[in-house]
Amino acid sequence: MLHWTDLLSILALVAAGSLVGYFLLLRRLKQIVTDRHMKVADQLAALDDAIRAMETRITRHHAVPVVNQAQLIAAAASQQEEAGNAEEEESVAPEIQAVIAAATFAALGPEAHVRSVKPAASPWSQQGRVLVQGSHNLRVRG
Repeated sequence: MLHWTDLLSILALVAAGSLVGYFLLLRRLKQIVTDRHMKVADQLAALDDAIRAMETRITRHHAVPVVNQAQLIAAAASQQEEAGNAEEEESVAPEIQAVIAAATFAALGPEAHVRSVKPAASPWSQQGRVLVQGSHNLRVRG
């Protein structure tokens, strides 16, 4: 039979083991989080370097001046106004094109070139048109 002193010593050992395990796991978790933060920071730095290299390459090879975001937005707005009366075509924003080019440069290297960026047609819009067209009752003339 267990005496109360034996029971207290077992409880003390279990509590001490739990606390040691808790602190070891907490320390390991902090180490994992720190490693992840450093990895993300390294990836962001690599992406920043790739964007800077892309800007340099564009400036050097194409003699296109680097413009600020306000100029890009103004240019995109004027393009949208000009295309307002003409047939509407979807286009990809210049900011998105720059991000795609930078990601391509980062993933495939400096020899990769993005030739064209076009938005993909949505299968949902096509399905909607099929439903609308299918709902029309057609008379068969005899």
